[in-house]
Amino acid sequence: MGDKVKFKITDYIEFDLKWEEEQCAKLGVDFEYHQMKTASPKELIDTFADADILLVNMARCTPEVMAGLENVKVMIRHGIGYDNFDLPSATEHGIVLANQPTASSEDVAEQAIMLMLATYRKIKIQRSILENSVKNAKWMFDPIFPMYRMGGKTLGIIGCGHIGSIVLRKMRSFGMNILVDDPYLSKERYAELGIEHTPLEEVLRKADIGTIHVPVTAETRGMFNKETLSLMKKTAVLINTARGPMINIPDLKEALDNGVIAGAGIDVYDKEPPTPDYPLLGMENVVLTPHLAWYSEEGGMDIRHTIIDDLKRFLDGRLPKSVINPDVLKSPKLKMKFRE
Repeated sequence: MGDKVKFKITDYIEFDLKWEEEQCAKLGVDFEYHQMKTASPKELIDTFADADILLVNMARCTPEVMAGLENVKVMIRHGIGYDNFDLPSATEHGIVLANQPTASSEDVAEQAIMLMLATYRKIKIQRSILENSVKNAKWMFDPIFPMYRMGGKTLGIIGCGHIGSIVLRKMRSFGMNILVDDPYLSKERYAELGIEHTPLEEVLRKADIGTIHVPVTAETRGMFNKETLSLMKKTAVLINTARGPMINIPDLKEALDNGVIAGAGIDVYDKEPPTPDYPLLGMENVVLTPHLAWYSEEGGMDIRHTIIDDLKRFLDGRLPKSVINPDVLKSPKLKMKFRE
């Protein structure tokens, strides 16, 4: 590609980036990294405008930032979600955006299943029963009633992409009836999964456990609200390991307080970390985890490898594996010509 390629990182979650330094040295790439997750648009532009390829974890890439990244040809999101990217602005300014859609998919699926078990089997109440029984020297089971087995019940999977399909595969062994709502899957993909599409309203009415695996879009933001929650069974629980904005939290709190649904398991939040006044904190029928569904040692290395693979593709003049704004490829402002 001529001059030495500049690969920069806005912010990162790894303990160190020595492995990336070694990989970039082997590839002859100029590598630079920062911890600028909360930087202003001006700071991001001043630091990263000269990069050729930019890796972003949580930094906010607003329209102002996209306009100011004059040299950036490709931006990669460190993970699956990309709600911190302004896609229209990137497309307008000829920047190719990519994500890592399979990153930590196994881990997120496992976390979702953990939350299903913990919520449906009322793990917090079980712990409270144990502590009270120890204190009183006798078993005091009354607070747990009623509790149900998962076998024979209905699992509703809302969104069946990389993560949802892994949940589907793993949960088949639980002997549950599984329904899937994903209007964007092809008939061929449904056939591969061995399941049919079920409309969202029917999934919500029938599910004993509902688990969310959709991205944040204008269509999905706030999709779980007073109206949709009211469709669910009083004994049902709702699991969210996707993104916080999918659920209207005040509406969920009201539903949980009033027995509209029985419980919830949450790993993601509108504001992260959640503030001390977060409505679901301390609720006995809610299991909260600290947005760690993405994490495992194996998953961490998987994503690092896939990002370096995308860097190699860039050096070879090829697009990243997962482009999330393909319209940019038709733009006259596209900043480099990619080969097939």
